[in-house]
Parts: sequence; C-alpha cells; structure tokens
Amino acid sequence: MEQFFDWVECSFVPWAGRFSSNKYMAAIRDTFYRLIPFIIILYVLRILRWAVLDPEGPVMGENGIGFGAVITGGLYGEEYQATAFYRFARLFSEAIDFSSVLLLMFLTMTLAIQLTKIWGGDKSLAAFCALGGFFMFTQMEAEYVSGAAEVLGHPPIRVPSAFLFAVLSARILSWLDCVPRLRLHVPESLPERVAKPLERCIPAALTLVSFLVFCIVVTRLFVASYNEFDHFIQTVLRPASQTLVFALVYQCAIWFLWWCGLFGENFVEIFNDFVYWPAQLANQATAAASMFTTGDNLTQGYVFTSEFFRTADVHVLALAAAVLVFSENRRLRSVTWFMLPLLAFNISLPYFFCLPVVLNPSILLPFLIAPLANTMVAWAAISWGVVPVFQFTTAGTVPVVLSGILGTGSLMGGVLHLVVFILDVFIYAPFVIVANRANGGQGGKEDTP
Repeated sequence: MEQFFDWVECSFVPWAGRFSSNKYMAAIRDTFYRLIPFIIILYVLRILRWAVLDPEGPVMGENGIGFGAVITGGLYGEEYQATAFYRFARLFSEAIDFSSVLLLMFLTMTLAIQLTKIWGGDKSLAAFCALGGFFMFTQMEAEYVSGAAEVLGHPPIRVPSAFLFAVLSARILSWLDCVPRLRLHVPESLPERVAKPLERCIPAALTLVSFLVFCIVVTRLFVASYNEFDHFIQTVLRPASQTLVFALVYQCAIWFLWWCGLFGENFVEIFNDFVYWPAQLANQATAAASMFTTGDNLTQGYVFTSEFFRTADVHVLALAAAVLVFSENRRLRSVTWFMLPLLAFNISLPYFFCLPVVLNPSILLPFLIAPLANTMVAWAAISWGVVPVFQFTTAGTVPVVLSGILGTGSLMGGVLHLVVFILDVFIYAPFVIVANRANGGQGGKEDTP
C-alpha cells in the first residue's frame, strides 16, 4: 500500500498537476466560479418544482399526497387539469425548465470572456457572438428527417455547443482583430465607448456569418447521414451498452469530465438518451405490465439504464463523509458542512469547485475509482438477482437511498446505495489521510482533501 501511495505522490499527482495548471482549464474553472450562485438558484428551483410546485408531482399530484385536489376543491383527472391552478403550476414548471437554458447562456458568454482574456480581443463582442452561435445551432431544425431534429435541437447537444461556440467566438475574433484592414474607420469625433465597438463591426459580422454557415453545413450533413446514425445506434451501441466494459468507460468519461470542470453527464448525455434511456423505458413498460402480478419481483430486464447510474453518483456524498470524518483541514470541513444540504439533494457542482475537486490532482484517482467500483457492485448485485433492475424514473434531486428504493421499487435498491456509500468512504479515506500527512494537519492552508 505504501508503494502505491508513493507512486500516486511521485508520479500520478505531478502529471495531474501539470494538466490542471493548463491556462485553458483554468479559464473553464474561473467560468464556473462566477456561475456558482446561478447554479445553486437553478437547482433549488428544481427541488421546489419537483417536491412542491409540479401539479403532477409527489405533493400536488393525485398519485402523491394529492394536495392539488385539496386546493381545487376535490377535483381529479381532467377536471383538475382544467383548473386555473393546474395551468398556472404547469406554466411555472415550464419556466423553471427554461432556466437551464438560461444557465447555458450565462456559461457561453462567461467562458467566451475568460478565453478572450487569454487570446485578446473585445470581451463583450466575443460574449455576444458566442451567444448568437449557440442559439443558431440549438434552433436549427431538420426539415426532412424527424429523428434528426430530435438530436440537433435536443438538450444533449446544448452543453457541448455552449462550450464550442464560446471557444470559436473568442478564437475567431482574436484572429480577425489582428487584421487592421478589417477595422471600420469611424469619425474621430465619436466618443471612445462608441467608436471602439463600431470599429469591430466587420469582425463581428464575419464571425456570425461563419457560425451560420457552420450550423447549416452540420445540420445538412447530419440529416443526410441520419439513417446510418440510427442504424449504428440500433445495431452497435445499444447491444454494447449492456456490457460492463462499455458502462465502465461511460462512467470514467463522465467523472473525468467533471474533474476537468465540465458538465460530465451533459457532455455524454446523447449516449444516455439514445442508449440507456430506451433501456430504462423498456424496464418501466415491463414493470407497468406486471405491476399487479403477485410475487413478481421483476429481476429480469436491462441492467444498465439511466436510473442504474444514480448508484455511481453516490460517491460524491461519500467524499463529503470522508472529509468530515478523516480530514484535519478546518477549511475543507467547513466547506463540506456548508454544502451538505445541497449534496443531500444531489446538487454537487458547487461542491466540486468549492472543495475543490475540479482540477485537484490529489483527488482525481479516487474520484474515478469510486464510481467505477459502484458500477461493478451494482452490476453484480442486479445480475445475481440480489437487487431488482431499475424500473422507475425519479427526479435527479431525489436523495440517495430514497432514489434507490423508488427506482427499483424495492428496499434492496436503498440497501445497494448504502453498500456502495460505505465502500466509497473506504476508497476516499486513505487519500484524505495521506493528504493530512502532506499538509501537516495545518487546517485551512491547503486546498487538497
């Protein structure tokens, strides 16, 4: 064990440190630092919507507490849906859904500004051009193949496109800004605050035109190749997705992206939506068909589904527990206590940046090992029939253990979450203890767990 930690300290951590010190990765990290208040607000609104405000949710809906019927005078079904209360609550829920797009708008503009600091150019111009490209791409519609429209305008594409157009905007404008002939000649009498943006009209126009051409070309190419794309999904990806190796690679990619400061699930969400979500729906359809069959625990079905991977997410709460139990760093413990109410509802992004996890060399290895271990344990438990397959979908903010119970329709789903939680605490504990030795127990002076 000592040799392993010597290798981690002398070889792995320095390599990860060189990667994390990259100026472009630092720009992404600084972008999220500025977005943390908006991220917290967004997730709190999502919790309120799921728990309270959704007219079909666990509090208001007739399949839950049924408080909506109480408010509307005992109305159910279509009569309940026809009430002004239902329509208002539905409208409020849809407005909260749009807030995720609003967050991506902030992300696109802020990242463009951060990259402009590196490459040079006008910050506000880069931000607005990036936002224009983002909306061009997400609003493109495929006219001839309905399935292609579901991909190009679908949320899985929005996060990568936000990063893409932020980078392209800052890079293209920095190049064009170095060409004096592209500067528009304006009267010298104009105030500087007016003249400076006007001078860059041509670079901004060229940038937006290039984005428009890019969006059109990508859309047409995808429409033309959609049948091949769909065939590849059906014949290759979906069968491969039910293998342990594919699931481990999928999880490794997600959590490495999170460590880099990116939206891990969102960058690979297209795999979830076209591979794991259909498996989830198939399990759910089977569950609905056999819900009233006596003695049927429904252990047969697809193992790897969207809900299955909630088990891998448990490790974030285990990291917090390991810090609270084993860390001697007062700052890390206080940050963890402060973020614990958010972590209880799976709102982990602020914690990743405040602990920090993002670009922290000392935490990368356990941060990858823990979710992979969870995936293997859950796969074994479901394959052996100890835990039923994940049948039902739950909101992303449903707390650990409860989401396991609701997702499987069995107490064993909650037991699975508890088992992997304990396992993850033991995975993180040695790294936290080694960090104590490295920091000499001087709380607050170091940022490593």
